[in-house]
Amino acid sequence: MIKKGIFLLLTVILFINISACNTTQEPYFPEPPKVNDFMVADWGMNKAKVQKAQLPEQEIYADETTMVYEIVKEYDTFQVYYYFTDDSLVLGEARVEMGTEVWSKRVPEMISSYDLFRKELIELYGDTLEEEYRVWLDKDPEYIEDSDMHNLYYQRLEYLSEWETDDSLMSLRLYYMNRDFKLVFQASMKGA
Repeated sequence: MIKKGIFLLLTVILFINISACNTTQEPYFPEPPKVNDFMVADWGMNKAKVQKAQLPEQEIYADETTMVYEIVKEYDTFQVYYYFTDDSLVLGEARVEMGTEVWSKRVPEMISSYDLFRKELIELYGDTLEEEYRVWLDKDPEYIEDSDMHNLYYQRLEYLSEWETDDSLMSLRLYYMNRDFKLVFQASMKGA
């Protein structure tokens, strides 16, 4: 009788386990991480919230309408500008300017920085509006085969990639102006 009771108990436990294994569960799909509107901030944040989001970096400049940080990425050092209207973030800009460095060494590094930053932005915001990013300003056949570095210097060429999201318009640009190479990522809130 005890053996029959144990057998019956084991049969019930086995039946419950089989039933539990056959029930269908909803698959779990985690939410993708939220992508910020510009760097670590979102449109409409006030200065205090941007400061908190930007920690541990400290601003190197701040006034009523602007906050500036120096951000070191693995491929370059950017000056990051946050612009506010009525203490509400509406525009952001991250830039690298060549400065007094030897341009034959620094410009290839900036081209590489452009490529790496562009890939990072594509991962965050998706494909660019235009597939081609090398924009000819003066497509003279005599110079097309020259290096991009020289064509950038003589302002025949610039690099430009643009994105649009529900809330933002963005561009990444590498160009030469006023005797300086500039790499600029700019994002603005739509309607601002």
